[in-house]
Amino acid sequence: MGSADSVVTDRIEPPFLAAVPRRSTRRLQETARRTSRVQLECVFFGPFRDAVGTKTVRYETTAETVGGLLRELEVEFSELDGELVAADGAGLAGDTVVTLDKRNVTHIDGLDTRLREDVVIRLVPSVYGG
Repeated sequence: MGSADSVVTDRIEPPFLAAVPRRSTRRLQETARRTSRVQLECVFFGPFRDAVGTKTVRYETTAETVGGLLRELEVEFSELDGELVAADGAGLAGDTVVTLDKRNVTHIDGLDTRLREDVVIRLVPSVYGG
């Protein structure tokens, strides 16, 4: 045998582990946070209620913003397609009013308003109200 300097220790990993990229715990937590699901309540008024078939929906989403949620709702409920987000994606469709916990999202950050667990989103179409 040679000197201690020539000793080589091989680390043998099972093939399935060798192919998995290593991530730190912090990166895994960040990824989980980015893809975490939030539960919230959506309250629909007027024709939106008719399109969804009920007044209130408890909804779980991975969307991080109001805009992401509205786009998701347009897909989930096909009758809402094009009714919530403007065609150019820059704002709300028509005179639709969306509130987050009774506060109009246009007075917060618009479609970029961040979602939180257990908020109440109210969706009021432009033709509804008095």
